[in-house]
Amino acid sequence: TPTPTTPTPTPPLGPLATVIETSKAFVVVGLKGSYIPSFDTKGKPIIVVAYQVDPQATKPVEKSVAFTDINPGFCRIEYLDALIMAARKSGDPFVREQLYEAVHKVSSEELPILWLGQNKIVLNYWSWLKGRYYHPTLGERFDLLYEDTRAPTASIGIGGYINDPKTLSIVTFGWPDTFDPAANYESFGWLIFHNIGSTLVTFWKDDLTTLKPELAVAWARNADATEYYFVIRGGVLAYDSWNKRTYDITAVDILFTIWRIARLQLDPSWMITEFVNVNESTVLTEKEFEELLAKGGIYADYAGFSGEVRSLSQLLSVFGYIGGTAGVVKLKLNFPYAPFLSILADPFTTVIPMKYLFDNVEELKGKYEEALKEFQVAKTPGVWAKYIGTGPNEPTHLFLHKRPISTGPYYIEEYLEKSHIALSYNPYYWNTTLWVRLYGTPKPSLEKVIFIINDDATARIEILKRGVADYGAIPLARLEDIRGYRYPGTEWTIVVEEPGLSPAITFIVPNCMREPFNNKLVRQALAYAIPYDEIINTVYVGRIVRLYGVVPAGFPGHNDDIVVKYTFDLAKARELLRQAGVDLSKYSVKLWYNRGNVEREKTLTLLQATWGQLGLRITVEPLDWPILLDKTEHGEFDVWMVGWLPDYIDPDNYAGPLAYGGTKFKVLDLATVKSIEEAQKILSG
Repeated sequence: TPTPTTPTPTPPLGPLATVIETSKAFVVVGLKGSYIPSFDTKGKPIIVVAYQVDPQATKPVEKSVAFTDINPGFCRIEYLDALIMAARKSGDPFVREQLYEAVHKVSSEELPILWLGQNKIVLNYWSWLKGRYYHPTLGERFDLLYEDTRAPTASIGIGGYINDPKTLSIVTFGWPDTFDPAANYESFGWLIFHNIGSTLVTFWKDDLTTLKPELAVAWARNADATEYYFVIRGGVLAYDSWNKRTYDITAVDILFTIWRIARLQLDPSWMITEFVNVNESTVLTEKEFEELLAKGGIYADYAGFSGEVRSLSQLLSVFGYIGGTAGVVKLKLNFPYAPFLSILADPFTTVIPMKYLFDNVEELKGKYEEALKEFQVAKTPGVWAKYIGTGPNEPTHLFLHKRPISTGPYYIEEYLEKSHIALSYNPYYWNTTLWVRLYGTPKPSLEKVIFIINDDATARIEILKRGVADYGAIPLARLEDIRGYRYPGTEWTIVVEEPGLSPAITFIVPNCMREPFNNKLVRQALAYAIPYDEIINTVYVGRIVRLYGVVPAGFPGHNDDIVVKYTFDLAKARELLRQAGVDLSKYSVKLWYNRGNVEREKTLTLLQATWGQLGLRITVEPLDWPILLDKTEHGEFDVWMVGWLPDYIDPDNYAGPLAYGGTKFKVLDLATVKSIEEAQKILSG
């Protein structure tokens, strides 16, 4: 007699969505039409991200540029990209935090990058140098530092320069990638621009949260924060030290600077193009802005004030500004974005006077008035596209690459690549009253700044000890060699200061376009073959802490309770390689680092040994910093090691540049619901 049986359920048609539990929610992410597996919601809300890829708009991985179109590992993971883009466009702090937790977890599982650690802040300097501080994105303003007038004097040995109490001498390694701010995306260059340039807004010293006026004396927004208006400071001059002349700065120059960043499409351009519609941005006269304010609907948020402003005088009073103005810049955003203003403090947005380029770039000479009139008629900077091109061979870029201009406290006096960079204080700086207040004179205490370039760490230590430099780039493992070192015959000593945890992170980048790194199991195996404890305790002498995903400690989304915590486990690594069916002995790879960086050299040498035990044949090679950046940003590498300082203080500035794979979406729906059934409707709809 036949026995009754339970019918086998028909499996759902279509892919399964991914379910990620975070601290306070479940995040469900999947293609439109995907199905949600059953799970216990535990009473938590469900955040749904439903997406549909736009293949025509998505740039091929092999044609992408690292840090601009795609993460540095050239690793495209569509559902991770959907999470990152949804978090970027959400205005809800709760939703953003839970989405970034999900991104943090996925980045530890998929490993587009092999995460090592989060750095601690370490400063060194002679005790005669006063006022040192740390800012992760801007670096230090050298005119805010000063030296004891009794500090010793030493010959620098370059061009007759002397390290005396009016000179700041820094011994370091490497070289700025370019002197064109619109193309520079590395910390050395940004430090230079922070000292030779001015931006719309800025942070004071080590403040990470409160933006202060710089070239913008006041700013306001519309109700939904998709339009921002910046009132430009009057009387600002840019100093062309190469030709000994000055240029007036107006709102047109500010707009031109921001538009040009987007137009060039070089490394930092994504921070403008992603958030700003430059061709719908424009310039207003003060009268036009007054008329706009009188209509209502414009709001200011500053120094405890948050509300509508109805006149220019009221807006300026909110910011406490009395003085001349030079027009108003209107920036049109693609969508509301909470960290937008802090991007405008970044040194890559240093203002460049439009006329400076038209006066000096051969292809533009004699065309400035024509270009200006065309803009005044059209009211869109898009008309400048006939004058300014794109890419690394664009004429204005090639010119600024060698001839930067100054709107900041210093200007570049002269430089010799791989030898030195000399800065001198800018007598045309718009804020000399700051120096009068600090020092009683319209000059900074430190009138010159000299960067001594030396790729040999031992030589840098000796240069510092001789007092030729006031501070320097010293390997962490050698800090005890200089701590407390006394200048002969004096009471001056070298100070080593460790004020806390930095937002800087350090990681290994495998090229996911190349075998064997295009296999997730191989990347996981390599993560289990990293001797973390030895790297942290021996190479970095305890001055980094473990990082397991893309979001560092101190940022919304950092949650180490939900990540994969890789440990040094060669047996586990071999098991993953067996699962992947990959024989690493078939591969020879090069591990690259920037020449002169001792910690990275030692770390990669350790990996050469441990990864070698898995069969991988490895050579470790240094490259000069600009060459390393050029090759790696175009995917011409096997593995390299690098660090990341945030461009602005937000988890998106880690998730975007370091984990986003460049996927574009036709549909990207985001919703918060209470049940799986509601979530399924969004995915199915």
